[in-house]
Amino acid sequence: MTNEVAKPTVDHDKGVQRNALCRTLMGGTRAMRSAGEQYLPKFASETAGAYASRVKRSVLFNAYKKTVADMTGKVFAKPIILGTDVPAALQDFAENIDLTGRNLNVFARDAFFDALQPGIGFVLVDAPPAVTRTDGLTPTLADYQKSGWRPYMTYVPIENLIGWQSQQIDGIETLTQVRILESVTVAEGDYAEKCIDQIRVLRPGSWETWRKSQTAEGEWALFEEGSTSLAKIPLAPIYLNRTSFMCGAPPLEELADLNCCHWQSSSDQRNILTIARVPILFGTGFGDDAVLEIGASSLIRNSDPNAKLSYIEHSGQAIGAGDKDIENLERQMEAMGLQLLVDKPGGKTATGEIRDDAKENSQLASMAAALQDAIEHAFGFMAEFIGLGDDAGGSVVVNKEFGVSGGWGDIAQLLAARVAGEISRDTYWTEMQRRGFLADDFDPEVEASRLENEAPVGGPPMDLGHDHPHS
Repeated sequence: MTNEVAKPTVDHDKGVQRNALCRTLMGGTRAMRSAGEQYLPKFASETAGAYASRVKRSVLFNAYKKTVADMTGKVFAKPIILGTDVPAALQDFAENIDLTGRNLNVFARDAFFDALQPGIGFVLVDAPPAVTRTDGLTPTLADYQKSGWRPYMTYVPIENLIGWQSQQIDGIETLTQVRILESVTVAEGDYAEKCIDQIRVLRPGSWETWRKSQTAEGEWALFEEGSTSLAKIPLAPIYLNRTSFMCGAPPLEELADLNCCHWQSSSDQRNILTIARVPILFGTGFGDDAVLEIGASSLIRNSDPNAKLSYIEHSGQAIGAGDKDIENLERQMEAMGLQLLVDKPGGKTATGEIRDDAKENSQLASMAAALQDAIEHAFGFMAEFIGLGDDAGGSVVVNKEFGVSGGWGDIAQLLAARVAGEISRDTYWTEMQRRGFLADDFDPEVEASRLENEAPVGGPPMDLGHDHPHS
C-alpha cells in the first residue's frame, strides 16, 4: 500500500489552478455564485446577509462560454475527413469511436471544446481485457476479430491526469509513466450502486489500478494489474496552447479575466440600482418618542414648526458611470476574441472583413491542426493494438477553412474579379466553395466538362470563362 500514487505533480496542480476561473465560468451563473468571494469580493462594511442578497441578484453575462462554443463550432462546421490511407477497420471504429455511441466527429468536438479551456487535453486509446482461448494457446488476430474485441478512444481532462514521467529516448521526449484519476461505478446488490475513486497507472507494456484501502486511512492498495501489447503509453496530447511537454495554458485566459471583471461590475451595477430605486425617508424635528405611520392614507402631524420630512433619492451619476464601465468591458472582451458575439462596426469593405477574420482566426487554425495531429496519433495507437504495425493509422483532415465571411458583397467582388480576368476560373470556384456557395463534393473537372457540353441552339459551345486569350 502507498499514498504516493495519488499525489499530483506540481505541473498538474499549476495547470488546474490556472484553469480554475475558466472552468467556473463554464458553469455559468450558478457556479460563479457558488464561488462566492473568490470572484466577487465582499465590501469592507457589508454584512453577511447583504452580501448573500447581492450574490443572489448577480447574473453572469457569459461571454467566455459563448466564445468557446463559437470557436469550437467554427472548427466543426465541416466534418473530419478520413484519409484514404486510414485502414478499413479504423474507419469502422470511427462510427463508434469510444464504445459509447459517439462517432469520431462528436467525440473530437467534445474533446476540443474541453481542451480549449485549459489549452490542453488528452486522448487515451484503451482496450478491453485480452482475449483468452480455451485451449490455452496464445490468441491470434483472427481470435480478436471473431470476439469483437477492439480498441477505443477516451478523453482525459487535465484534472484527471494527475501525474506523468518521461525521458529522452532516441532524441524524443517519451512518456514512461502516467497516472489517471478515474471514477468507477460498482453495483451493490440488485439495485444500488456506488462510485469508487480509482487511479490507473500506465507504463509501456503494462498497467495497474489502485483503490483506496478499506483498512488504512489515506492509503491506496493495488487492485489489478496486467500487460498490454504496446511498448508505449497510448496517450495523445491535444496541444491547443502548449507551454511545455504535457503542459498548456488557457488560450482565452485574458477573456476569462475580463469576463470575471464584468461579473463584478455588473453585480455592483445591479446592487446600486436596487439601492437607487428605493428612496430614503429623512426627517428632522421629531422627538425620540414620536410614532410615524407612513402610507397613502396616513397624516403626519408635528407641533414643531421647524420639523421636516422628505425623501432623499440617488442622483444617478454613479449608475451612468457603471453602465459606461460595463460597455467598455464588453468592447474589450470583443477585442479578446468575442467578434462572434458583438457586431463589428460598419464601414468596412467585404475584402477588409475577410482579412480581419483570417487574422483573428489564425490561432484557431493552429488549434485545429493540433487536434488533427492528436487524432492521427491516436489512430496510430489503435492500428498497433490490432496488429497493423507502427504509424499505420493513416491521416485525417480537420476543417481549418473558417476565415472567410461568405457575404453577398464578397461574392460580388469575386465575380467582378473573375469577369475582369484578374483571377482564374479554378480560383473563383475554390473561393466560392470555401464560402459555402458550392457543395463540398463539387468537382471542378466534372463542372468543366459540363460547361464544354453546354451550347446554345444553332451555335457553337458556350465559352463561359475559359482560361485562354480571346483571338
